[in-house]
Amino acid sequence: MAYYGWYKPSTPKKVDNGIRAENKRGAFARQWWGKEWISRLERFNDSSRLARGRAYARKGQVTDLVVTSTGVSAKVQGSRKSPYKVILRLTPFSKEQWRRLIDMLIDKPIHLAQMLGGEMSESIEQLCNKEGLSLFPKSFRELETSCSCPDYANPCKHLAAVFYLLAEAFDRDPFLLFTLRGMDKEMLFKALGGNQDSVSEKKPKKKNLAESLPSDAEAFWSSGGDVMSALPRQQPTSSAILIKRLGAVPFWRSDRNFISEMEITCNMASERMVQVMQEYCQTDESDQDGSVSCLAVSDGEGRAEKSGIVLSGKRTVPAKKLS
Repeated sequence: MAYYGWYKPSTPKKVDNGIRAENKRGAFARQWWGKEWISRLERFNDSSRLARGRAYARKGQVTDLVVTSTGVSAKVQGSRKSPYKVILRLTPFSKEQWRRLIDMLIDKPIHLAQMLGGEMSESIEQLCNKEGLSLFPKSFRELETSCSCPDYANPCKHLAAVFYLLAEAFDRDPFLLFTLRGMDKEMLFKALGGNQDSVSEKKPKKKNLAESLPSDAEAFWSSGGDVMSALPRQQPTSSAILIKRLGAVPFWRSDRNFISEMEITCNMASERMVQVMQEYCQTDESDQDGSVSCLAVSDGEGRAEKSGIVLSGKRTVPAKKLS
């Protein structure tokens, strides 16, 4: 809020489990596209007001944040009892502009493949510029904003807090830049005439499970052969790969980084898996290639009661009973 002598500056109410910025000091974004978003906004706006917005974002004053193809809606807790409602919209591309952009993406599918992996080349913005487009606002006039707070300035600190949290969301999911221009990821792939598989590995046709499952109860409960050999016996070089591809997590309510916490959890799970493999599947020293698998043995009533170790030479040695 502005201070003109008669108005006493207020202190925002403390928020429990608000959406806190990952960044605690210094530059907000890590990726070039997140930095570009911040750069555009700081070019358009008053630096002192944006500084108060950064403080709000770091304190966790934003209690809700939703990004859709129709815009951004958020709630920011200020000094009053109820949070202020914030709306932000970026001028959407027209149908003709989207047609040109989609043609460009079809011609350069590498850009979509990179974005699915959480990366985005600067050349995609350069290609957009050649078509007279930009994923980022060219001026503040492209941004339609509103806040229910009594501050007449635009942006107020509540809007500024949302601006900075969006930069971190863009860091995690560059597709959100397309969403703000009027087309989310699902709509984009539909417009491209396919789905995510069309720009990544082509998946094999799924089997009919009803046809592939054995009708014999004993065969059903057995492992069906070399099952354990398909499981990893060492930790992966990278952790939480699929989690990193999930994109933005706007509802994460912790001071700790979401991806970092998931990496720790995945590492613990991997370590435990390796321990289990070492405990139940011990490689015979005489086996040259060291290949291992566990063979389940039925108790005759359709239940797998115990296991043995199957080595590459097809010899079976006892293993611990699986409970």
